[in-house]
Amino acid sequence: RGRAALWGAAREAGRAAIFHRRSVFKYRGIGNASQQRDFRFRLKARIGRAFLTLDQCKRVRHHGAVVHEAGGGKAEAKPGQEPEAAVAEPTAPAAEKKEEPSGAGRDGEGAVTKATEGGEPSPKRAKVDEGGHEDGEAVKDDDANGAPGPAPTSKDPASNAKQTAEQEKKPESATVEAAGNKNHAMAANAKEAEANNNNGNNNGKSQQGVGKTGDNMGGQKRAEIYTYNAKDMVFSLAWSVRKDKKFRLAAGSFVEEYQNKVEILYLDETKGEFGLSEPALSFSHPFPATKIMFVPEKGAGGADLLATSSDYLRLYTIDDTQQGNSSVEVKSILSNSSNSEFCAPLTSFDWNEDDLNKIGTSSIDTTCTIWDLEKEVVDTQLIAHDREVYDFAWGGAGVFASVSADGSVRVFDLRDKEHSTIIYESPHPEVPLVRLGWNKQDPRYMATVLMDSSKVIILDIRFPTLPVAELQRHQASVNQLAWAPHSSCHICTAGDDAQALIWDLSSMSQPLDGSLDPILAYHAGAEINNLQWSSAQPDWVAIAFSSSVQILRV
Repeated sequence: RGRAALWGAAREAGRAAIFHRRSVFKYRGIGNASQQRDFRFRLKARIGRAFLTLDQCKRVRHHGAVVHEAGGGKAEAKPGQEPEAAVAEPTAPAAEKKEEPSGAGRDGEGAVTKATEGGEPSPKRAKVDEGGHEDGEAVKDDDANGAPGPAPTSKDPASNAKQTAEQEKKPESATVEAAGNKNHAMAANAKEAEANNNNGNNNGKSQQGVGKTGDNMGGQKRAEIYTYNAKDMVFSLAWSVRKDKKFRLAAGSFVEEYQNKVEILYLDETKGEFGLSEPALSFSHPFPATKIMFVPEKGAGGADLLATSSDYLRLYTIDDTQQGNSSVEVKSILSNSSNSEFCAPLTSFDWNEDDLNKIGTSSIDTTCTIWDLEKEVVDTQLIAHDREVYDFAWGGAGVFASVSADGSVRVFDLRDKEHSTIIYESPHPEVPLVRLGWNKQDPRYMATVLMDSSKVIILDIRFPTLPVAELQRHQASVNQLAWAPHSSCHICTAGDDAQALIWDLSSMSQPLDGSLDPILAYHAGAEINNLQWSSAQPDWVAIAFSSSVQILRV
């Protein structure tokens, strides 16, 4: 019975994964809302059947009791007879109970955990179904992260059931434990942040909450968390670089309509308030902004500019010097399609830090375009890939890289526009690369992400085609990555598993076999859509999930 249930679970999980893979591209072409809902329901039903069958299998393995069959009947193990599933696999020894140090673990949702001094690396957790969880549905399992609990140690079914019941009574452990002997101290408690948020610290807005944790816990400095709750889902984020606007953040909405919004948020540390200081700093934006950037100029003498990409590249002028008299004005709208009234949507862009007069954009029409902002004209336009280009990153004054649906990372030098260098190609040509990050502190390294993949690939441009490391601790698709602005060996990643992980890649000079663990971890309340690391304040990271924006002190 146990083996039969196990085969059934594997079969259903395989069907759900195959259905998901075959339907990903079909789903994009569905324009009818009811058809989209129907597709999501069918996908959820297949995944649900797989996990229901798997849950039945676990009950046989752990309790040796009941398997619900398709006909509605049930088969029970005979008294005094061991179930076959218990003999098929050797049981694992019970995990030793270790005392957690002060500041580690979590009491509720949204906790940050740190590595223990001299602690053991966190155990690998079971992989989630490859199809992923669409629309944020939860899949019930033994553990909140999909990891099964310790196997029963006794061969007696009754004692196994008793032991399992005792394990279920134990409090839930920390969502993620960052492993290794690291001296970084970071801990946060979302319950206290919510309590502070409810105790009058709401900036006078009924639906826009502000939360902040305490400063100390057990003699250790606590991480601070500030939260802003927007009206709609938040997708794009950008930190201000100016020295006089260190705690300024732009957030763009994601609504499947023409009318969207961009809000400019501020943090007042003295009052403990984070949010929209003036209604004038929230302005309408056509379509969701695929990316937002402030001008990367640290001085306060130049124009205060904000750029966004969607159907066009737009530049805005911000005037927030006088309290109560702020404004955001459109400076220019740049289109790379001069021969037609229609344009190819822009997927991303990057502002050149060495030459502030240049912005490079990527588009679904396979091109990358370099703009001259002073003249507001196209400087260079290249057919960069064979298919849609999804991300763009500068690596210097005249060097940039891009990733595409053709599964390649390509580097271009504007001094030789006829040629490009392929740094990496996806193991499966039909799998697109969707994100790219170039290490500004050490331009030899860059990072990329495959579509619907839980791995982050680290590349060394001196050794094309071969990754120097693969970060494999996410349990669902990775959505965004950000290199540390102050360190050449730290990177933060975030994804659909609601985790933001910080990694130490100082050992990249040696081959990494995928066993590297993150040094810090944060668990948000939903899938994380975006992540940005502040270059003006390197201790702060911003994340966007659902309709919330959080900034975290790391």
